[in-house]
Amino acid sequence: MKKAKVKNNYLKEIILILSFILFLILSFLCFGKSIIIQREQNVFYEEIGSPNYKIYLKDNNYYKQDYLDKDMSYIANLIDYISINYNYKFISDTELNGEYYYKIVANLEIRNPKNNSLFYQEKYELSEEKKFPIKNEKEYVINETIDIKYDNYNAIANNFEASYGVDTESNLTVSLELHRKIDGTLASNSDINSDNKINLIIPLSEKTINLKTEPLAMKNKNVVISLNQYKIDDIKYLIGALLFLGFAVTIFIYITKKAISLRPKLNSYDKILRKILRQYDRLIVNVNTKPNFKSSNTIEVNSFYELLDAKDSIHNAIFYYEVTPHQKCYFYINNDNNFIVYTLKNSYLKKTE
Repeated sequence: MKKAKVKNNYLKEIILILSFILFLILSFLCFGKSIIIQREQNVFYEEIGSPNYKIYLKDNNYYKQDYLDKDMSYIANLIDYISINYNYKFISDTELNGEYYYKIVANLEIRNPKNNSLFYQEKYELSEEKKFPIKNEKEYVINETIDIKYDNYNAIANNFEASYGVDTESNLTVSLELHRKIDGTLASNSDINSDNKINLIIPLSEKTINLKTEPLAMKNKNVVISLNQYKIDDIKYLIGALLFLGFAVTIFIYITKKAISLRPKLNSYDKILRKILRQYDRLIVNVNTKPNFKSSNTIEVNSFYELLDAKDSIHNAIFYYEVTPHQKCYFYINNDNNFIVYTLKNSYLKKTE
């Protein structure tokens, strides 16, 4: 009958362990079904940008308005400053991550009109670089305005021409420089992270000028991006995974509690014995031969500490012999076959608890 009970308990433990493993495997399988990793994504995007501008005038006897709109001819001597507004928009069909940054720069070029070769060039940073994150976004917009003092740059071009007595053709190109870094591994032919510019070209050293815009228009572009994105594909599998995981955790907790409950508990005897052996290990000699107290003079003491006092007087070793594990042992000093004995008994400890 007892053997059958032990066998049933052993079988029950095996079933519980196998059930735990099974539920854990089912949980992982359902998680795999519910969550997909999008490694390659075909992203369609476009970016559109253009400069708009107004020509603000100096005081004069002809124009009543403060400024002139774009796409006109302008008298250079009447120009006070040029207000430029850059408007840019990036749009994709997929949520992306990364960052974008931009700044406004001006590039002054003085060239030989006969062959377009370069005489002189100077670059000016008109704004600090601004950087922004892209966090699960499909689009972002840039809108920046800057004022250009026309005479400052026109004077440089005029002075150069006057100083060296050469014919020149000069322009100031004011650009919004665009930079972008999209997370993920890009295809080798991708230009989604390419640098771009939106330009406004302002002629210098002329009596009348016509400004030229170079907008940005990139539509229906596409790129393959390898993205490490996790996405819930089927909620039913996710619920199943959580349920199986819950069953597995419940079984694990039950097995753990069962294992803890089956561990032997230390009784008062074991605790006291362990403390004595650990604390006075260097003073105690463990023996395997049972002492014969009946044929000798024997003095019983009530505590191990009394035995320690006797040792200090006699200067002999303390011997330890276990009569019955977890139940009874002797600590004794042999002084010419005169024994001083301390007996530790579990039965006595139970009575005193």
